[in-house]
Amino acid sequence: MLHSYKLLLTRRCYATKIWTFKEATAWQHSFNQSHIPKDNVSISFSRSSGPGGQNVNKVSTKVDMRLALNKAHHWLPEYAIENLKKSTQLRKSKDNEIIITSDKTRSQAKNIQDCYEKLTNIIKESVAVAKEPDQATLLRIEQL
Repeated sequence: MLHSYKLLLTRRCYATKIWTFKEATAWQHSFNQSHIPKDNVSISFSRSSGPGGQNVNKVSTKVDMRLALNKAHHWLPEYAIENLKKSTQLRKSKDNEIIITSDKTRSQAKNIQDCYEKLTNIIKESVAVAKEPDQATLLRIEQL
């Protein structure tokens, strides 16, 4: 029972390496938006909605960012890619691209930064591994 429970908590990365909670947490803390390769991300702009008067009608400040999951195998753990593909909370295209939008501000540069921050948080969440239970929890499970 203990062995099968332990297998459920571990995740495989790059098909050969099993990540522990400690390794996944260390990767999450070290990861930032500069680790996202620019060639994996495509950015497009469109007119935003909301307040702003005539400026909204003239300037394309809304940002649509797409991350191609099919090209992310060299920098993102395999199980994280699978978690992103299975997620129902993300907007995805048919080509396995995550779609992130931002029209929070009237500045194109700030909206790009906002999209990168959202993407970084999404990736960090996808790498999360369940913490292994302590001995007291394992004893309670065995007694059930």
